[in-house]
Amino acid sequence: MRSLTRYITILLIVGILIGLLFYDKSFILAIFSQVLVFSIAALGLNILTGLTGQVSIGNAAFMSIGAYASTIFVMKLGIPMPIAIILAGTMASIFGLIIGFPSLRMKGFYLAITTMAFGVVIEQLISVIPYLGAHDGIRNITKLSNNEFISYLYVFLVYTILIVVTKQIQESPIGFSWKMVRDGETSATCFGINTGKAKLSAFMFSAFYGGIAGALYAHTIGYIRAADFGLSRSLDLLAMIMIGGLGSLQGGLAGSIIIVGLRFFFSRGFGPWLSVIIGSLLIIFTLFFSRGITWGITINWHKRLQVPFISVMKYFRLRRTKMSGKMIDIKDSSIFYVEKGSGKAVVFVHGNTGSSRWWNLVMDLSDDKENSYRTIALDLPNFGRSKSIKSAEIDTYADYLVEFIDRLSLEKPVIVGHSLGAAVVMSLSARYPDLPSAIVLVDGPSPAGLVTPPEHYPVIELYKTSRELMKKSLAAIAPGLNNDKILNDLTDDALLMAPFAFTEHPKALERFNYIGKLKSYQGKVLIMWGKKDIIITEKMVDETLKQYNRAELVVFDDIGHSVMVEDPVLFKKSLLNFLRSI
Repeated sequence: MRSLTRYITILLIVGILIGLLFYDKSFILAIFSQVLVFSIAALGLNILTGLTGQVSIGNAAFMSIGAYASTIFVMKLGIPMPIAIILAGTMASIFGLIIGFPSLRMKGFYLAITTMAFGVVIEQLISVIPYLGAHDGIRNITKLSNNEFISYLYVFLVYTILIVVTKQIQESPIGFSWKMVRDGETSATCFGINTGKAKLSAFMFSAFYGGIAGALYAHTIGYIRAADFGLSRSLDLLAMIMIGGLGSLQGGLAGSIIIVGLRFFFSRGFGPWLSVIIGSLLIIFTLFFSRGITWGITINWHKRLQVPFISVMKYFRLRRTKMSGKMIDIKDSSIFYVEKGSGKAVVFVHGNTGSSRWWNLVMDLSDDKENSYRTIALDLPNFGRSKSIKSAEIDTYADYLVEFIDRLSLEKPVIVGHSLGAAVVMSLSARYPDLPSAIVLVDGPSPAGLVTPPEHYPVIELYKTSRELMKKSLAAIAPGLNNDKILNDLTDDALLMAPFAFTEHPKALERFNYIGKLKSYQGKVLIMWGKKDIIITEKMVDETLKQYNRAELVVFDDIGHSVMVEDPVLFKKSLLNFLRSI
């Protein structure tokens, strides 16, 4: 929701500024209005083709229905223009429902031919009906406003509203059913999706958007004829979403700028070369942006364009935060750590892409019963402010943790590990069973390891160059974390991790296997698990529970993968209860 709000805010600011910049240039504003009108139509086609996978070569027909319907409503029936535009969209959606029924029996090439035939039929019908102006069309249509700037703002407002509506629908059960149908009708049916209903709803939404676009076209141009919405226009719409990006919210706008905007730009001075120039540009975009312009821009944004910012952030963050803790040299690394309080030692070990900061909210373990604890949170090698090493193996991290405890002269500490840190603690408890007095595993993997699907690795690669993706990833695993400042701090710390470790840690967890090796540890074990955890399953938790002799489980109903940041009070309460029982 935050990303949508940010996108809409930027869109509104840019859109209004562009309008103000060309306030006194009516022709330029008219071009911008046309770009937005066809962006709306392309957005509708993207719902049908990009999200639902139904190819249509006749969507311009819905524009013609909307254009003529709104014109008749306003000029013949005297209906107010805003109501007329909505009614025009509704009428187009009814036709969308009608043409949608063949899609229940057809797909691919056959559906494309059917929709093309529908578009041709609508064009020819309008051309022979005198009431609709026949071949001559309808002139002097009532405009949105006599001021081109106001007309532009009206069209821009409608486009923005439909973007928001589309985003909400895309993330709703309806949008989910569309994408299921696109990816495989058989699979969708197996999951209980009514594929027929999904297709029909997609056709209706697509037609509604087309009808709205057609109505706006009529009331901005002031003149319509059947030929304006023929086969070539339908192909233009298809080209817009192919060039812009199938299934992308911004794809229609990007494609419209290329198809509509450049056509106006090159129309003066290039004459017969216009088609050649536009065709060449289409070939170039298709070759170098095979999945669309927006996809290419998005990938480059996540892969390259954020790198300078991340580099600067790392430099200043390391300089600023080293003073807040202590450093200790261990083997070929320097380990950063923070500590608080005095008494029995409790050592906190973070997870993958983590740091000592993940424990900031729970470092104060003062007990009402006058028990006191010395809490210590460290950055493992390769993480946070600690120096990187060449290995990313779980056992290696456990060895560093053992030496860290020894160098600080911590006697029989309680060791708390989160996620990957829990795997480190498992390794330590199996190979150094006499070292900890008790251990706590917070949303840790199974002793049998954790397998990351191969298709996830390209996305994981992007985490190290995209702060935005990293932040979204952390927000997903900690759904109860509502403090944006804390989330930003955790995100910045995550980007301090050694670049090679982003993909090596998942591989290390795949190799991790301590099944049958944990019985040697005789101390008490507390396992914490959140039911909303999207990484660790209940089966994994049960496997861990069975591998230890004296393990107990605490389950949190409304917590995800990271209880210590999602609900610090609940975490401290559970941990203190366990510490008192030792």
